[in-house]
Amino acid sequence: MRRSRLRLTVGLLTLALLGFAAAGPALALQINAVYDSSVSSRSDYQQIKSAFGQAADAWSNVLTDNVTVNIRVSFGGVGGYVLGPTTLGGSLDALYGYFSYSQMKSWLSSDASSSDDKTAVKSLPAGSTVAGNTFVLASAQAKALGLISGKNSAYDGYIGFGSATKYDYDRSNGISAGYFDFVGLAEHEMAHVLGLFSGQGDGYATAFDLFRCSGGASSFTGGPSSFSIDGCKTNLATFNSTGSGDRDDWASGPTSTDIRGAYLYPGVQYAISAADMTALDVIGWGTKSATGGGLTISLPSFSNIGRAVDAAAVPEASTLALLSVGLLGLWLARRLRSA
Repeated sequence: MRRSRLRLTVGLLTLALLGFAAAGPALALQINAVYDSSVSSRSDYQQIKSAFGQAADAWSNVLTDNVTVNIRVSFGGVGGYVLGPTTLGGSLDALYGYFSYSQMKSWLSSDASSSDDKTAVKSLPAGSTVAGNTFVLASAQAKALGLISGKNSAYDGYIGFGSATKYDYDRSNGISAGYFDFVGLAEHEMAHVLGLFSGQGDGYATAFDLFRCSGGASSFTGGPSSFSIDGCKTNLATFNSTGSGDRDDWASGPTSTDIRGAYLYPGVQYAISAADMTALDVIGWGTKSATGGGLTISLPSFSNIGRAVDAAAVPEASTLALLSVGLLGLWLARRLRSA
């Protein structure tokens, strides 16, 4: 069964991903973006394509799986869902499920190649700690794990940007005060489509949820928690647990520069971090090094406050239909994601 998952970004900052057909090494992730008319009709269309290209290249340069991730990109909406005036962006992920914990553990074990992979798999308990023992896989992640063809042409996700936000598309001279880093934003949403999301509150869990810890033990709650791959001994990053920010993003503030922060701020340039790379590594992706895609710059002064990523949206009736997909005999569905 295949389902879709909608993640909408709220606030002055939104994270979106996917974009264009990015060139990369022979053995590397390829991101193929299809822009709808809401993007191609904009006066800044070429700037958007260029910035998307930079974001896609950043992931292609550090992820080694020879797969193509297909994403439809839009402005003002995402996959048929209308983005509100204060929404920065959102993503809709195609999901396969439902699977058992034993299946998920087996796939991660078979894919383990790096030392972090092996540490992560070794830390997994014998049985599921998730109520219901129900798991899903993002379509892009299923490609990385070799469960479906890496060249499957169906959309793996949809990304939408808010149309009322001021974006800085050019990182060459830093990010202008009052503007948001579009490349960093795109990298953030790409990470969600690649599989870095949680099933909290949705009746299912994800591979990423297996590495959430609280109080020194595996946790599947919405409270304070951290990312760990060694049985909750080492905290590699802290999950956001406050405000409207997404619970599967990292806790962040005005001085944070990680693209996976729950809150992004104007005037700040963001980069892919080692924690981001480790997270993708242990859920099935082959990785190189966390070089980011841009140098972090010092923060300029600004008065705007950061906004959370992944806000609520209004679905169009046509997007609510369930579609049969056959491959895994599952369902394709969409859901709203409020953060």
